Amino acid sequence: MGVRRPTTMAAVKGGGEYVVYYAPEAAQAAVARRRSMLVQRLISTAVSVAIGAAVWYFFADQVGSFGPWLVGSALAVGLVWVLITSTGLFQARADAKLVAPGPAFATTREGVWVAGLWLPWPEVGAFRAAPGRLGRSPLLRVEARDGRSASVPMNYLSALPANIDSAVRALSGGRSWIDLSRLDD
Repeated sequence: MGVRRPTTMAAVKGGGEYVVYYAPEAAQAAVARRRSMLVQRLISTAVSVAIGAAVWYFFADQVGSFGPWLVGSALAVGLVWVLITSTGLFQARADAKLVAPGPAFATTREGVWVAGLWLPWPEVGAFRAAPGRLGRSPLLRVEARDGRSASVPMNYLSALPANIDSAVRALSGGRSWIDLSRLDD
């Protein structure tokens, strides 16, 4: 008797004992939050430049030749923050594209399915939680012994990492668990 090898989530859904779904509303909320931050930075930059220009205009005698530097530095600092915030918005949009409605992770007594990759328990090499970089979501990553891997963004899942770890430990019979230690870094 061979091991069941579901290759699609539809096959796992029928026998999936623990299924975790993507939470697209959380991803869209992150995009909306980053968009709001960008608008706030643009307004803040405009106000800072306007204040600098007003100080230069109304107090030209006191400011002297420092006026252009005042306005220029307000503009430069504001543009740096706009650039940083724009990068965060692009990252949030990229993360949101990874999050489709439906299942992201499922586990059974026979194996695990993560983002389209089915692995029976003997083929699972490691489960790792990789910290997010530069404001990105941490990743839940499964690695096969033959080098294949799949990952899902943990901030946009319907279950907490500890709950997923408990299900993996229970359904794998203690053979696998999620290394969450990197999240403490």
